[in-house]
Amino acid sequence: MMPRDTLASPDLGRSRWSRLAPVCAVAMWVAAVAAASAPAPADQAQERQDGQQIFSALQSQGAIVTQSPYYAVLREVGEKIEQAAGPHWFVMNFIIIHGNQPNAFSAPGGNVYVTEGLLRTVDNKDELANVLGHETAHLILGHITERLMQSQRVTVLQRLNRLFVHNTGSQNTIVAANAAINYSFLNFTRQQEYAADQEGASLAAKAGFNPWGTVWFFRNLASTYGDAGFEQYVQQHPSTNDRIARVSAAIRAQPARYGRWPQALRVTTGLPRTSAADTLTLNHP
Repeated sequence: MMPRDTLASPDLGRSRWSRLAPVCAVAMWVAAVAAASAPAPADQAQERQDGQQIFSALQSQGAIVTQSPYYAVLREVGEKIEQAAGPHWFVMNFIIIHGNQPNAFSAPGGNVYVTEGLLRTVDNKDELANVLGHETAHLILGHITERLMQSQRVTVLQRLNRLFVHNTGSQNTIVAANAAINYSFLNFTRQQEYAADQEGASLAAKAGFNPWGTVWFFRNLASTYGDAGFEQYVQQHPSTNDRIARVSAAIRAQPARYGRWPQALRVTTGLPRTSAADTLTLNHP
């Protein structure tokens, strides 16, 4: 809960505003961008094509995990996050790729990729929901469309393809996947990352998951990997500790919306796994 500041004192009022100003600024930016995030139909078709080329590049190098005991929980949580995001022009798929580094990224056209390392790292479904919410937020807020419009798609995809030219054979599968994860073809700004953190927590809460999962996940990363952070490909990458502080402030600033969720991490048993490896299934437009 937020402390009860009285506005009778101008100094206390200014103090409270100074704490909430960054949160309010990001919230207003999220609302403004979300209102105009859908690209034109021709651009939608192009983004789907771009996304398919990225999937094909990963698939050709064996980076896509087609069977995993984590696919059941990934689908379960992913579908709830997609429903919470409301109507959107793209069709979402949640796809596992090889790689020990805990990471994820969303691609043009609606695919969200997560590494095996991330699925082994998260403590519970709440943390996974917040990660998937963050990546979904990049899609619904139009971040990917915006970045693609600021760069030449042909150049982007040529550079991506060159990334895999020398990674042939099964022995290089993890190398290929890690290269894709760390590739900076989207170059999200810090402002976009802050917005995706807050919108991701909001989507998680709408889907029935604890929005504090964002904070728990970031703390987990910070304790294991230091302050290098999540999504290393982000331009001018915000520190993990900075993101923890901002998301925490945003959640506390909205007690009516988030007050029912406990802040303390209680479940640390990891994600449930199926006894038999589940198979990747893809949704198509």
